[in-house]
Amino acid sequence: MSGEFEKEALSDLEVGRVETLAKLEAVRKETEEAVSKILETGIRQAESAKRQIIGAAELEARNIQLKALEKAVNDVFDAASIQVSELKGATYDRAMERLIQEGLEIIGPKAKVQCAPKDSRIVASAVKKLSGNKKVFMDDDPVETMGGVVLTTPDGSVRFDNTFEARLERMRPNLRKEVAAVLTGER
Repeated sequence: MSGEFEKEALSDLEVGRVETLAKLEAVRKETEEAVSKILETGIRQAESAKRQIIGAAELEARNIQLKALEKAVNDVFDAASIQVSELKGATYDRAMERLIQEGLEIIGPKAKVQCAPKDSRIVASAVKKLSGNKKVFMDDDPVETMGGVVLTTPDGSVRFDNTFEARLERMRPNLRKEVAAVLTGER
């Protein structure tokens, strides 16, 4: 009987050993899957963090580039303002006359012309010269400007600002493109 008991005990031990090995194998597979999922999640999170860092760096670089562009545009405008403010003599007189002519082309042949007090003599002379077949006259109200003119229809319904500042401002978008092209090496 002891032999039978021993066989039965050994058989039970073998079954227990096989079941234990099967359970260990299942736990090993579950552990591998869990580790794999954790690694995949970690890799995805690392990639996401990497993209965020790169995106933030690219955004910061773009902001720096835009600030440099804006500074360059402002520097060009400052230099242009200085050059314009230094115009004198016949060149300045012709420029003022041309500004009035441009304004008349925009709003029509009847106009009041305003200017800075320092330009009133030059503008009055240009108005007198241009008023032949047009009804152009000086407006006594001065304009705060470094130079140029503002033309208004007699009834005040249309106003065209052709001051140096307004002209420079109208040029700003094109200038910004040109400066950007120079800064990025596209030119």
